[in-house]
Amino acid sequence: MKKRYTIFFVINLFFSALCTSQDLAINEVMASNDSTIQDNDGDYEDWIEIYNYGTVAVNLEGFGLTDDPAVPFLWTFPAYIIQPNEFLLVWASDKDIAEVGQALHTNFKISSGGEDVILTNPEGGLVDQVPAVDLETDVSYGRQPDGTGDWLFFYTSTPGVSNTGTGLTELMTPPIFSHDSGLYNSSFDLTISHSNPNAEIIYTLDGSEPEQSNLAGTSFNYKNEYPLQTTDSPGPLLSGSYISNTYTASISIDDRSSEPDHLTTKNPHQFELITPIDPVRKATVIKAKAYVDGIASETVSKTFFVWAGGNPYDIPVISLQIQEDYLFDYNDGIYTSGVDFDTWRAENPDNNQYWRPEWSNYWRRGRDWEYPTSIEMFEPTSLNVVMNVNGGLRIHGNNSRARAIKNLRLYARSEYGGENTFEHDLFNVTIPDATLPNNTEFKRIMLRGNGSGGPVSYDVVFNRAMQPIYNGVARIQPAIHFINGEYWGLTAIRDRIDEHHFALNFDLDDEEIAIVGCRGVNCGLDEGEDADFDDYIAMRDFILNNDMADDANYEQAASLLDMKSYIDHMVLEIFSANDSYERNFWKVRTPVDNNYGDGKWRVTVQDFEASLNDDINWLGHWADPVNSSNEALLSSLIDNTDFQHQFMNRFADILNTVLGTSYFNDVVNFTFAEVSPYLVEDQDRYPKTDFYDSAEQSTLLSWGNTRPAAQREQIKNYFSLNSILDLTLNVSDAEAGFVRINTIEIQEETPGVAASPYPWTGKYFEAIPVSIEATAFPGYEFSHWSGDVSGTDPVLNITPSANMEIQANFEAIENPSEVVYFWLMDSNIPNDTPLTGLDATYASNELSATINYTSCLSGYPFTSDDPEWRTASLERKNSPTELNYVAEANNDIPYSADIMRGVQVKQPFRSGTLENYLEFVMPTTDLENIKFSFAVETNGAAESLLIDYWDGNAWSTDNLSNATESVPGDYEIMEFDFSNVSIANNNPDFRVRMRFDGADMFVDNGDEVRFNNIALRGESTLASKEFVQQNSIKVYPNPTYNFVKIEASHELKKLELFDILGKKVREYSVRGTQKQINLEELSAGIYLLKVSADGQHTTVKLIKQ
Repeated sequence: MKKRYTIFFVINLFFSALCTSQDLAINEVMASNDSTIQDNDGDYEDWIEIYNYGTVAVNLEGFGLTDDPAVPFLWTFPAYIIQPNEFLLVWASDKDIAEVGQALHTNFKISSGGEDVILTNPEGGLVDQVPAVDLETDVSYGRQPDGTGDWLFFYTSTPGVSNTGTGLTELMTPPIFSHDSGLYNSSFDLTISHSNPNAEIIYTLDGSEPEQSNLAGTSFNYKNEYPLQTTDSPGPLLSGSYISNTYTASISIDDRSSEPDHLTTKNPHQFELITPIDPVRKATVIKAKAYVDGIASETVSKTFFVWAGGNPYDIPVISLQIQEDYLFDYNDGIYTSGVDFDTWRAENPDNNQYWRPEWSNYWRRGRDWEYPTSIEMFEPTSLNVVMNVNGGLRIHGNNSRARAIKNLRLYARSEYGGENTFEHDLFNVTIPDATLPNNTEFKRIMLRGNGSGGPVSYDVVFNRAMQPIYNGVARIQPAIHFINGEYWGLTAIRDRIDEHHFALNFDLDDEEIAIVGCRGVNCGLDEGEDADFDDYIAMRDFILNNDMADDANYEQAASLLDMKSYIDHMVLEIFSANDSYERNFWKVRTPVDNNYGDGKWRVTVQDFEASLNDDINWLGHWADPVNSSNEALLSSLIDNTDFQHQFMNRFADILNTVLGTSYFNDVVNFTFAEVSPYLVEDQDRYPKTDFYDSAEQSTLLSWGNTRPAAQREQIKNYFSLNSILDLTLNVSDAEAGFVRINTIEIQEETPGVAASPYPWTGKYFEAIPVSIEATAFPGYEFSHWSGDVSGTDPVLNITPSANMEIQANFEAIENPSEVVYFWLMDSNIPNDTPLTGLDATYASNELSATINYTSCLSGYPFTSDDPEWRTASLERKNSPTELNYVAEANNDIPYSADIMRGVQVKQPFRSGTLENYLEFVMPTTDLENIKFSFAVETNGAAESLLIDYWDGNAWSTDNLSNATESVPGDYEIMEFDFSNVSIANNNPDFRVRMRFDGADMFVDNGDEVRFNNIALRGESTLASKEFVQQNSIKVYPNPTYNFVKIEASHELKKLELFDILGKKVREYSVRGTQKQINLEELSAGIYLLKVSADGQHTTVKLIKQ
């Protein structure tokens, strides 16, 4: 769907006192310029066209353009003389250039959210303004005739010249289908309609773009036979075609699977054409658009699966519609060998390497060989459509391009009439340690179902095994894809790991990301500037040319290269015995934070088809200093003792978890089980080798059984260690806390750690120091260590010399402090709305707590037409912070900046005798030792917070040690301890007031004080309650495909199921201690099951497969 933008104008010409402004007008505007015209820098910026329709030249000096009615001279013109009948283009680019002789650029952009754009004369008189309209990408709004005419929509805009094209009084809307894309059990009649009775609807059934100009059809040439040898016949040119149709009557939608194939009869490479013996499964694809006065609407694409037997696929289905000649045209098709192969054959009669992909059309790369396609994605089982967008398509890969079923890249671009990103949760797993773990936007999508260097199953398994702990590999989701309604085979949706991937998932600027691609010994710049490659070389050479045994040198190296990322990629390469070393180094050019934007190089890896080559000791190979410069980093880094220990311990941690036999083999079996139901149909479509054969599964399972031990022996021998030791870790109570060793938290949620993990045994290396830490769960505290160690410090650093047994002991805290009330500041708070209060989003005692807001301005809250609108107000503010965030008060969802917001109190803070204040009403029934906390910051609106409480008769600060606190410029946690305030205990009417103070509280500069993560904690005065989380609650099987059973030692009251974003998807009433629930209809992924019993709650992470 095309993106629409709202801009505000008023058709109203105010006559200025100066005659020089009488004949000026805003003549044409564009709020979303994606491909219409470039500015002087080559950027596609929005623009405003000014037209002098008078007979006198006008000096524009001092005229103002603005998007804010309150600031009419936000940007002012220089002394530019606009001549009669001149069209002046002003770029709304935020570049702020106002010099005669240069292209003019405002210091603002036209917001897609809607705002005024106003032209004002130097005396402040309004010259021109236009009403609110929705504009699509690359559609302008202009006058016809110029300067004085009515406003029309122009699909062919004319920046800088007269509006002579065809304009419409309304935007072109797309045609309406009577049925949506998806699965149908029987045939039906499809109708297509339009709101404009004068619209002509054009449609296609072959994937081509519906065009009025193609009602007679268009022919193209293709070939199915190629001369592999110079003596072979060149093969005939064949003819194909595509055609558009005028809609005049309903269209019968049937199961077309028995019809003869069309697309599968065209040869995708230079080798012999192999066609399916029987017709492939089919869908009906339809594209349609409406025309009025020769102007077309956006295209609507639909896919209809009419299968009486239902959907045979339990994995996603992708339907691609693309004009057939884009794929198979002899001269321009990118899915065939075409003219490029015949040209190579004629020019190289003595070359017998006809199998190489470089000689064929399908080797063509880059933007010139990206073609428009319609993309629909359907959910498993139900086949409900979850994504329907237009995008670009290219062939992906190197040698794999020669395969019959090719790998593809899909590109999101607004120029195709869609969004700039694909938006859908494509994978059931998140990216580990991602700054934005809940991101569902993609600029690129890979459809890579096969490779060329060996079995693709090897690549899938090693990526999947490592993915939960290493963000340098791709996520992979098998899928079925159709092209123009014909079954095309198994593929796999994958992350396209490029600059957009890093930007969207790690909250970075994609234009600031540099990527250096390395294939074996060769490295080159994939993305960025020449200086970025120089920076990579400088990092590499510093490590190679300096003694890394020197800690100062190593610290410098660690400031250039992220060692954890480097070690993880090396662990995977060595363990997999991969003979195809393909990796990328990436970084942010200019550091912006201390996380992934810190400017350090990090490593991603790909292509593990050529794995399992155990005839080489890969640790010794990569640690060999004779390697080429681009492959020798490990040989230098390993000279440093700290790096050695980090490398060995991380390797040991991973071998004890995701690359251990149990987890690795589970990944192998799951990977093959997921695709095995579809292999017969895939092979019938086109026979493949090295494609999920049962022998591959056996080989991988054997690797999982033997490789971990062999790998440990290689490490032991390489570093001349004496032995491999068993470290057994235990806890006194599994519900009281857990233990971390090095980088592993021994919890069942940790990938590679078994359910009910204690006692847990891991294998580590003698004389290599390890770190062990005990962490208590809420309601407990760490007491001491026992077994082969002792002490009360929760952190242990030990150097094992023999097998060891270590136990962390915990004790229950009597009447522990707990979060009683919490205010989650997320997008559920209405935006741009003055608030009078906020209810707590979490209450552990099932009582109600609220914030009441009083403004210093009488009449608050105001409406949008009031001059006091959004002043002295409490409002939502997009200012997230992790400080004081409490996951347990948000269904145990980890903090994520992309779902968090905040609130603000805006100036002025006083008016007359009135002041802004917040009153927190928080019943403390059966509670004591009350503590009130929140995160706060300001941009200068106030200097101090004044806190008091209601003592039953008046507001008081007695026994409150910090009743006045300074407000920081950046978020800090403030806590107010009411432990010594007796009236705060067991008080059903406990109230706290917050006021503000500073040098001038009457001023209004638009500043504010911002708050987030407000919480009240307290200790129960009742006897400690045992709850299911602290005693026994069983949820099994977990993971599950359908049914889950919940068993508890206490009577259950309610079960609530939330998705990973906290949205409730199911609720169940329960009576008794057992309940079975059916999750079969839910999408695969991670869910949170909240269990309520006896006024208490616990949340269990649940994995639906």
